Amino acid sequence: MTQLYRFLLFSFSRLRFPVIYAFSDLLYFVFFYVLKYRKKVVEENLKNAFPEKSDNERYFLMKQFYKHLSDITLETLKALTISKTELQKRCKIADSEGARKYFSDTNGAIVFTAHTGNWEWGGLIFGLETKNRPVQVVYLKIKNLEFNELMKDLRSRFGNQTVHMEKVFRESLKNRQLVSCFLADQTPQRHQIGYWADFLNQKTPFFNGAEKMAQKLKQNVYFVNIRKVKRGFYELDIDVITDNPAETAPNQIISTYTKMLEQAIRNQPYNWLWSHRRWKHKFSEQ
Repeated sequence: MTQLYRFLLFSFSRLRFPVIYAFSDLLYFVFFYVLKYRKKVVEENLKNAFPEKSDNERYFLMKQFYKHLSDITLETLKALTISKTELQKRCKIADSEGARKYFSDTNGAIVFTAHTGNWEWGGLIFGLETKNRPVQVVYLKIKNLEFNELMKDLRSRFGNQTVHMEKVFRESLKNRQLVSCFLADQTPQRHQIGYWADFLNQKTPFFNGAEKMAQKLKQNVYFVNIRKVKRGFYELDIDVITDNPAETAPNQIISTYTKMLEQAIRNQPYNWLWSHRRWKHKFSEQ
């Protein structure tokens, strides 16, 4: 990434929110009507996930998704320079039994998140509000090394640590107070598939490394869903997956997570990353 490109990104990031969303309206038009960005992927994903919906309903949902995608794309750029105060005003953690349990705990924890809402804002506010323990955000390396570094800088702005997936267990062994946050709905490579879930009407592959890590470290496991309240405003819902991971059956944790995530998606269907090629690996009995 050239210095000029980086300068332009940061300059755009300093624009006020009304200007950001004016650009987002334009970006939606470009994504949906001009580039038709991954439109076939989105259409197929929605058709397979919601066969009970009519073509018109899925078309309306697709348009909602592209508007949301445009917003979170530019909101993520805004995150390069957003202040703590502004972020705390726009992204809050909802009060719940799960949230109270999480914030009263002082031991390490495993957090399963997903590509819902604005997950970059969610990661920042989660670390910012977790004052009694360090938070490490687990990432998979992006091929473009300069962009990879930019995203690491963004994710660590307010004190979060960033750690590659291959090193997360080692870091958690060093510091048993670390909270490890996984974007657990990412598509594993074929050789990394640990579990096939019945998810959104389809057999869907998932990693299961975070589950094994929780069982070995005996750490509480939480699901965090980022719900869109209105344009530019989000709430994080924290739910307990298990507070006794050592006693869970194999795949019980990841299975519970997939059910919680599916319910969150059905509650707010446009709020997930439908442009992701989530079902490129097909299930085989062999």
